[in-house]
Amino acid sequence: MSTAKGKAGQKKQGQKHKNSFAFVPNKFSPVAMKIAATPIQGVCQRCKDIIEWKQRMGKYKPLTQPKTCLSCQQKRIYCAYHVLCQPCSTEKQKCAKCHEGDIAVHMDKKKEEIVKEEQELEYKISLLNERQKRSYRRKIERGDDDGANKILGNASAEYSDDDFFDDEPENEDDDVEE
Repeated sequence: MSTAKGKAGQKKQGQKHKNSFAFVPNKFSPVAMKIAATPIQGVCQRCKDIIEWKQRMGKYKPLTQPKTCLSCQQKRIYCAYHVLCQPCSTEKQKCAKCHEGDIAVHMDKKKEEIVKEEQELEYKISLLNERQKRSYRRKIERGDDDGANKILGNASAEYSDDDFFDDEPENEDDDVEE
């Protein structure tokens, strides 16, 4: 039986030191810029999140010498925290870090590439007429990516940029006869 007095009715206080702003490492140092630009390849989603956290919080330590792969026993690992080289990871479909993950995340696209692809897609959709736009959206909702790409391919082949920038009228026979 406890002999402590007076603690049963007290509320628990909040934490003493509250973070008023997020931690930001020296993001303008050459090493930090190199670490931020390092792609994360061949790892499962959990390991990818761990490595991203290490990069964000300044805990990531890049390799200075290549490591030995656990599978092929060759010095072919150039990414920090990996235990399998890239060829062995893709061959076995295993995570290169934890060696357990089933699905490996291969190539990450940069934000600029993603934005550029989205802009190209928006442009192609803007070329479609209303019937084609609705058909495209239905196929995307159903998960029929091949059909949706076919619609976009047909529309982009029909139209060209010259069609939108012509200053001349299409029919010159519309002149008023006297």
